[in-house]
Amino acid sequence: MRITFCNDLAAKADGGKFLGPICAGTGTSSNMHFHGLSVSPRGNSDNVFVHVQPGETFEYQVRIPANGRQGPGLFWYHPHAHGTVNDQIMAGMSGALVIDGSEQLLPLLADMPERFFLIKHAKAPDGTELVSINGQLNPLVEMRSGEMQLWRIANIGASNFYKIGISGMPLYIVATDGHMLSRPRKAAELFVGPGERVDAIAIGPPAGTYPLKTIPFRNEAWRAEEPSIPLAVVWSTGPARTTSVEAVVLTQRIPDGGRIEEVRRADIAQHRTLLYSRTADRSAFLINGKVTDEARTDQTVRLGDTEEWTVVNTDQQYHSFHIHQTPFLVTQVGSETWYDDSLRDTFSVPPATPEGPGVLKVKIPFTDPEIIGRFVYHCHAVDHEDKGMMGVIEVRE
Repeated sequence: MRITFCNDLAAKADGGKFLGPICAGTGTSSNMHFHGLSVSPRGNSDNVFVHVQPGETFEYQVRIPANGRQGPGLFWYHPHAHGTVNDQIMAGMSGALVIDGSEQLLPLLADMPERFFLIKHAKAPDGTELVSINGQLNPLVEMRSGEMQLWRIANIGASNFYKIGISGMPLYIVATDGHMLSRPRKAAELFVGPGERVDAIAIGPPAGTYPLKTIPFRNEAWRAEEPSIPLAVVWSTGPARTTSVEAVVLTQRIPDGGRIEEVRRADIAQHRTLLYSRTADRSAFLINGKVTDEARTDQTVRLGDTEEWTVVNTDQQYHSFHIHQTPFLVTQVGSETWYDDSLRDTFSVPPATPEGPGVLKVKIPFTDPEIIGRFVYHCHAVDHEDKGMMGVIEVRE
């Protein structure tokens, strides 16, 4: 990908409210991050330490190896200039990025209609929060009864966590964060944190209308449950199918699950712990007691190693864990062992409760030579990232 990035954002003083040495001074800096791609973090590639100032232009060149670790799937892009990320994504600066070829892994997808559900949120002038699908409020989604469609669902907004469901219409998950499952998994609802993506097969239900909406849940312990928000309306038409389309979907198998099994079987070279916390006034969010400093390297990793990282959330709200350049395997959520059938690049970390902190445990393969260099890991509720909840990692040969 060759991209000419022109920063035409109006310059303004940052008022000293952002943390980190890179954010000092005036001007609204910006840049691009290619979320989920296993590509180089150096030079003019997926380098989040590049800050393009107002009036400046930067030439990105991102090489995606045909035979590397990066496979087909749904990814996305957004600005990542620390201190400005939340405001810029809230203002609309994000989009989907697809690497074609999923049908080569799952031939059933070859002739299937493809729909995108790109979820964003914004504040209306009266303070009301608006949640849109592809920039539309509560759009109509047309299907025929028994028809199969590939739904590519992505939370490309700034910080919201969503539990999503369609009454009377299950979905059949085939990929998470751009990584295929070995077999489709039936789901009545989805939990999609900021940055997370789900590819799922939808089967047209019997004729009628079916609301797609969020399901109430408590994100922050000190507030009420998140209310239900309408996202879209599925309108199904035509006679019901007499044969079981679901049976066809659930018998699908992806023969090559080699990457996930490679990570699952890999020896662990090192264990690390990330402690998530915040100040009482919510002005700073910390990892291991520190706010981010882009000039500081917090973790150094040897190329070829696979490590186990434990994220401990002492805060009574959801956070998330995202690492650039490489996916990971989730092995524990809370106190429960988690057997995942797909890799991820972002995952929600449960909140602390009176019984103890929330815990997420992952295995991370640092085995792809493409990712040598410095990059970051952080909470993808980007208002927390802007306030310090990010660290810097360097992969060395």
